Amino acid sequence: MLRSYSLQHERGEELEPLLREYRDAVNRVLEELWDNIEWEKRKIPGKKQYRLLPKYKVDIHSGKYKKKLRESLLQEWPYAAHWVDSAIK
Repeated sequence: MLRSYSLQHERGEELEPLLREYRDAVNRVLEELWDNIEWEKRKIPGKKQYRLLPKYKVDIHSGKYKKKLRESLLQEWPYAAHWVDSAIK
């Protein structure tokens, strides 16, 4: 279970760059995943319809792939590495 709380703070101008960079990191992870998908078209038996099934070109659950992705994101990352790890999850 994940709980989140609303906190009052006066550091919005300091947090905004971090949140923007984190958003960009999440978007880069999603782009990487979408680039590694091939779509397989399968006919549904007894119908005129087809089903598109995703197939990954790489093993996205392997530690080697995640490490490579993490290293590429950390190239110019000015904040703590746990933010990148969170974006990959």
